[in-house]
Amino acid sequence: MKILKRNISILACAILALCPQHLAAEAEPTIDEYLSLITELKSYRVPKVSVGGISSGFGASKGSKFVAVSYTNKDTQTGGKDDDGSIALGFGFGNPVDGVGLEATIGITSVSTTLWGDGKFGDEGNISVKVHKQVDFNEIFDAASVAFGISNLAGWGSTTENPKNYNLSFTGLSYLGSADTVGLMLTAGYGTAVSDVETTGSFFAGAGVGNSNFSASISTPGDELWLSGTWFPDVLSGSSLSVSVADVTNEQSRKRTIITFGKSW
Repeated sequence: MKILKRNISILACAILALCPQHLAAEAEPTIDEYLSLITELKSYRVPKVSVGGISSGFGASKGSKFVAVSYTNKDTQTGGKDDDGSIALGFGFGNPVDGVGLEATIGITSVSTTLWGDGKFGDEGNISVKVHKQVDFNEIFDAASVAFGISNLAGWGSTTENPKNYNLSFTGLSYLGSADTVGLMLTAGYGTAVSDVETTGSFFAGAGVGNSNFSASISTPGDELWLSGTWFPDVLSGSSLSVSVADVTNEQSRKRTIITFGKSW
């Protein structure tokens, strides 16, 4: 019983930190009360928020891996004549809390097949990197991070004709609510190759809200307006399915739908 009580006490310390209303109790809680607090903690679900179309100030850290597969019904690189897609493989290094984090991504930017596109699978691709650091903005955000990234740092195929995108971004995340917490995410930054089909410099910004299963966002990556929605299914931990409508107003005559499935570990 002493061992059980000691272990439960350790868990209760974390619970009390997250549930400050319990600090007012004068008497030491009983084991039943500890178990009740643990049950209450389990009911709290961490919100998941994403902002589509722009670079985030957060990034992957040591031990993290992810893969994302995207499909679009209009390839802007060919003037919208073809369907196309891409695959991204990402890896995280470092510690953005105590030091800095590094995210490296290998992108296969052409997944054309005989069913769509030019049929040349994997003939284009690139490598991108991002250095990111979590910063203290506790008076405004519950978590915040800044990042400096270089997209299309190196590549093969026609991607070598595209300019490198040097980008600086800041992202802040705030938690709203209690048990079924809602998250609010704000991102802003500047990239040297964002507008005009990723060829000219521009500011970008976006805002998203989400709970533990769904997220919605609006963003302006350069000269386009994006609306995005993401589903985080409970049945497959770490996975997401998002649908974005890019250039939603068709102001640039590039309105298209982008569907992305992602999985992180």
